[in-house]
Amino acid sequence: SSSQKGPQPQISELNQTIQEARHLYEAALHVRSSILPPHHPEVVASKFSLAELLDAPTAIASAAAAAGANDVDVLDKQRANDLREEILNAYNVEEIEQSGDDGSGSVANSK
Repeated sequence: SSSQKGPQPQISELNQTIQEARHLYEAALHVRSSILPPHHPEVVASKFSLAELLDAPTAIASAAAAAGANDVDVLDKQRANDLREEILNAYNVEEIEQSGDDGSGSVANSK
């Protein structure tokens, strides 16, 4: 008899890996933020990586299933957006509305 894993153990392992990655990113961000300035590349990299993990469809679905909640995806997406905003703020980047003949929308501008 072969010992093949069904979809349930694979989902469980994936969820465990995602939760471990989230914990490690959060811990790295905490340590780096406490000793480095907000615009330091290591702080920015930690925020970016955590935001990408939180915004990943698989991570959101797994976290929601694990928590048994429907609000998890909304909270994780908001946290991801907050982290991205912190990155932009660290470099004094702000969005400005530009009305041009080409109909372009918002543009990122660095001070």
